[in-house]
Amino acid sequence: MEDKIYIPVTGVQVSDLFDWSDPVQKCKQKTVVMQRGLARQTSQTGSVVECNEEKIALFRYHRQVYAIRERCPHAGGPLHLGDIEDLPGGGLCVRCPWHSWRFDLDTGQVKMPKGRKVTAKVFPVKVKPDGSLLIGFDKFADVYFSIETDF
Repeated sequence: MEDKIYIPVTGVQVSDLFDWSDPVQKCKQKTVVMQRGLARQTSQTGSVVECNEEKIALFRYHRQVYAIRERCPHAGGPLHLGDIEDLPGGGLCVRCPWHSWRFDLDTGQVKMPKGRKVTAKVFPVKVKPDGSLLIGFDKFADVYFSIETDF
């Protein structure tokens, strides 16, 4: 496994995340709230966090947490509002709420529609014994190393 820089997620613990493996939670009716003419799902969703200058959608399945770049690489849909589905042969994917494209949560590869070459960025996640989360990155965001010249 390649080396990653693990950065703590602030404000979210594993227990705060909706557990997609729980059939009781999964079968609860979704609540949709209308705000300014837009529907917003208020249950059965992922959580959006900002870490290392990236907006990331987090999903929980049992105690496993998956992290994927929040915007769908197809058309920019909000992946944190997508449903989690089991893939044939094992694995999980997130279904984009805009056009139903499905992305493997382990690899980021598009599973539907077939034949597309689009890949979503996924990140490894560590869950500490106290329930806090760490997201793995290849490097720190470039903004941390820029020099401000405006004083």
